[in-house]
Amino acid sequence: MRAFAIISVLTTACAPAQPLWRLDSLVATWPVRSAQEADRRQHAPGVVRAMDTRGLFAKLRTAQPGLPVFADSLVARYVDVLGEARRDDLRAALGLVHAYDALIEGELVQQGLPKELKRLPLALSCMNTLAEGPEGGAGLWMLTYPVALRYGLRVNGEVDERLDPRLSTMAAVRYLKDLFAQHGDWSRTIMAFTCGPANLQRAIGRTHATAELHELYPHVTAGVRDALPFWMAMCYLASHQEQLGIAPMTVTPMEPADTLRSPQAVRFDALAMTLGLPLHRLRALNPTLCGAEAPAYHALLVPKGEGVRYSALSDSIAHVQQALVERARTASEPGADAIAQGPSGREAIYYRVRSGDFLGRIAQRFNVKVSQIRTWNRMRGDHIDVGEELVIWVTPAQRARFEKQQERSDDADGPVNDASPKPDGATAEVPVDAEHPPSRSAGERFTWYTVRKGDSLYGIAKRYPGVDADSLMRVNGIGPGIRPGQRIKVPTKP
Repeated sequence: MRAFAIISVLTTACAPAQPLWRLDSLVATWPVRSAQEADRRQHAPGVVRAMDTRGLFAKLRTAQPGLPVFADSLVARYVDVLGEARRDDLRAALGLVHAYDALIEGELVQQGLPKELKRLPLALSCMNTLAEGPEGGAGLWMLTYPVALRYGLRVNGEVDERLDPRLSTMAAVRYLKDLFAQHGDWSRTIMAFTCGPANLQRAIGRTHATAELHELYPHVTAGVRDALPFWMAMCYLASHQEQLGIAPMTVTPMEPADTLRSPQAVRFDALAMTLGLPLHRLRALNPTLCGAEAPAYHALLVPKGEGVRYSALSDSIAHVQQALVERARTASEPGADAIAQGPSGREAIYYRVRSGDFLGRIAQRFNVKVSQIRTWNRMRGDHIDVGEELVIWVTPAQRARFEKQQERSDDADGPVNDASPKPDGATAEVPVDAEHPPSRSAGERFTWYTVRKGDSLYGIAKRYPGVDADSLMRVNGIGPGIRPGQRIKVPTKP
């Protein structure tokens, strides 16, 4: 309960930014998910100790000699949340620190910078090499696109070298060194690095050129405002992990791998499907390849031992790849229509609730049970709202009648749903949107299209000449929101 309250406070205090997105991004990666599953199998949940934040500033000063520190209420809240509610995720991040510590510290020492700066990536990305921030930063150090290009990294639609821990560390340390040469003190250098030079100048202007981090950071944009308090909390937790009883989790960021080079581009989804490997695992092995495929002759890593299988199944991979390309091509062609079918041969229709409707009447109309409608639509009660769309699985004959009734009602500019006399004797009713009923011009004809995953009205309209998203909404009496399996009418030329 206490952790929930703390998270709520953090969310409110830092809105609209999501303060824990770094940890959320980290635990979604393949190495951390694998490590946490193994840890749960080996260790039973233990008692989580409350975090001791007494003397926080003095402890930070001792842990970070030569660097600016501060300890305000937000830092203390982060210490509580990370050390208690998100303790396992913090343990994974600390486990990754051990994997990259030597690389980062060595580069800092080589450039003559304080080795205590090695905690910066722990705060910026939680040591996630695949991290992508809301302000455009990416990789271990959350380098932005302009900074990456300035320091020689390649960033394009296929390759993003910010996601390479070695290359990004080399670029980040050189950037830190240049910023320190420009500003001359670590407060402004670190703030320019974490929040951007523009944010630094804005904060300086609003605080009468103060050099105190805790006075500067509230004046930066919301997306990066939490970076410095988060850094302080991480520094404290990493420096005092033994006293706080936090044991880093064993995480292997890069498993042993075979290196392949193909004369043809290789799609990741085709490779994962053929080799039977999780797509996330292949992505984790190839962090710099940000596109859907590995370019021809580019190094492609697969788990150790899978290189032999790749050679044996290369023809199958090519066939799967061709099939996926063909599927994507046909999905963009007009007229493609596949009705969603249930296991009993029933087909889905989408019924829009009208004034006067209730579940019993709708169930009777389509000869189904009220309990079935509740199950299909994940409803807990019988309450329905006018305009709400219900999924109802009916026989193919019922679906055909329903669609014909819809077309007839359109011919008469009538209601969206069935306007014919109902089994209970009800008469035709007024459309849901009485002020703007669906209408079409005389002679206008339709074809049906079943919405697929990833479709949008704009994308569907592009496939049919002379059709736009507004006309699709008009003739179907719907808003911009659609869902897979929904059948919509598409106007065609007479």
